[in-house]
Amino acid sequence: MTNNPYKALPRNRFWRSGVQESDPAQMLDIHDPAIVLEKSDTIVTMGSCFAQHIANWLRDRGCTVPYYDATDNIRAKSFSANYGNIYTVRQAVQLLQEVQGTHSPSEPAWHIEGGFADSLRPAQFETAFNSPQAVVVSRQQHLDAVRTAIQDLDVLVFTLGLTEAWRIRACGTILPTAPGVIAGKFDDARYEFVNFRYGDVLSDLEALCHEIRALRGGRDFRMLLTVSPVPLTATASGEHILRASTYSKSVLRAVAGDFCADHSFADYFPSFEMVTNPAAKSGQFEDNLRSVRPDAVAVVMTTFERLCLADAPQDDVTSAGVGDVDCEDALLDAFALPDRTTPTSEKPPLLLVGNSHLGSGKVQADCNPMGQSLKFAATNFLAQNPFEVVQRNSFRRFEFREGMRSNFSDFTCDDARVLIIVGCGFMGDGIVRAHGAVEAGGEGINGRDISPDLPILQEVTPELVAFYGPVVNRIVMNARKIEEFCDFEHVFWIAAPDMTEGSARFRLGQEFVNSGSYKVHKEAYTRAFQETLGQQTGLVRFITHSPDDLNTQSGFADNRFRANSNPWDIHCNPDFYQGAFDQIWLALMPQPAASV
Repeated sequence: MTNNPYKALPRNRFWRSGVQESDPAQMLDIHDPAIVLEKSDTIVTMGSCFAQHIANWLRDRGCTVPYYDATDNIRAKSFSANYGNIYTVRQAVQLLQEVQGTHSPSEPAWHIEGGFADSLRPAQFETAFNSPQAVVVSRQQHLDAVRTAIQDLDVLVFTLGLTEAWRIRACGTILPTAPGVIAGKFDDARYEFVNFRYGDVLSDLEALCHEIRALRGGRDFRMLLTVSPVPLTATASGEHILRASTYSKSVLRAVAGDFCADHSFADYFPSFEMVTNPAAKSGQFEDNLRSVRPDAVAVVMTTFERLCLADAPQDDVTSAGVGDVDCEDALLDAFALPDRTTPTSEKPPLLLVGNSHLGSGKVQADCNPMGQSLKFAATNFLAQNPFEVVQRNSFRRFEFREGMRSNFSDFTCDDARVLIIVGCGFMGDGIVRAHGAVEAGGEGINGRDISPDLPILQEVTPELVAFYGPVVNRIVMNARKIEEFCDFEHVFWIAAPDMTEGSARFRLGQEFVNSGSYKVHKEAYTRAFQETLGQQTGLVRFITHSPDDLNTQSGFADNRFRANSNPWDIHCNPDFYQGAFDQIWLALMPQPAASV
């Protein structure tokens, strides 16, 4: 057979092997990054609504994504400043021109119910401003924050969202939404529709980079572009919505590709392609075929993390966010255990959330002395990770993924006043997972093949404490998000158990267990956690287990607490958790009045 230019191409260059036969949740060969982000890089995010996922995800991973703006009366710290969604590149250009005083909107304030709104940020505040002057003052503070953000940044992550927009005829200002939708009043004599074409968007990207350099005194920066996979909600173009949305996304994707091909400081990450991948068979979208499912966002962002973040963990892509062994059968068995007591009460229920350690924790929670009923959700079974969507669901809405709805029902827990989290990466196997994936076991499997290598150490070093820094930062960041977006009266986070010594010998090896190194790792993890948590006390109370009562000299849990006879199983039985739950019950029970 004669040679041809396709003969020696890798598998990801062909549709059948690259798409048809691929796993849409495992596509690490879809991108060869030209830009790799360091945790120390100052990252500023901007763009459409999909960019909010990027900002929140990077913050959770311990990346430097500061929030520069004022926090009074705002809805959320979704971007690096309170500019809200910036759907078009022209809108971003004009924002930076406004910072420099070369552009000014002719309509800075619009009427809204209860007062006035910033016409360029109509949805960013909880309550209306009481006067147009208050809008102007707030906007100037915002522009100062944007100036600082641009001057500080090392990397701008910009998500291209739309080509369609509405424009003020008098000054050419691009609006984030049409007048009359959120605020203001539509008048076609004052406002006009515009649909930016390829050349417009490409020129605007060049202009945006020019404005950024002007604000930075000519200093270079890096730019990471993405295209939002979220289709248009509606179109004013006169076209069918499917044609209009396809046109908009096609233009943005073509511009992003060409711009990055021509500029070495810019790179494109294919989030759009990953979500719209035909191999997913539309499973990446909610029933409205527009909103991206949380687990699809998690796949995109985990892939981004592994490819574009330096020193990122290389464990499997997962929507769980905190990593977990695939122990669904064990979890289902645990939930099927008969309750020792079944409290019936009109008191608000306890809400229990956790990963695979939840099964044993549930048995203890069922026996609470207050006589409260229990609602519970295992993150292994959820369609969404509550830590990632906490801003939207406040740990109160739980939807189970397909295949699990025969065992569990979706539920809302608005009436719970106490939230108890079990495991989810805090201590225990979270220490081991910091070094690599902890995979599920089975008959005939070598435990070393399904477990990471932990170094044998005799003392805690600053380097080891620093190693655990990003791991504990994720836990603390999740706790702070709960405190910011939830309204529970009490939140307890119970540490995951240390695996039993038998499981540790099987998985980590005799030499490691006998060396006592695990206690060194636990001490380093604890120091990193205490340094990250600081002296600040918040709503979330972290509950640890008593090593004197539960652990052997090696630092691992005593074998009497093993969940079953399988040597690879890292879980502990319900008795292990009794002391932790006793601490919670003591905190919740009414205290007797002091005698006089």
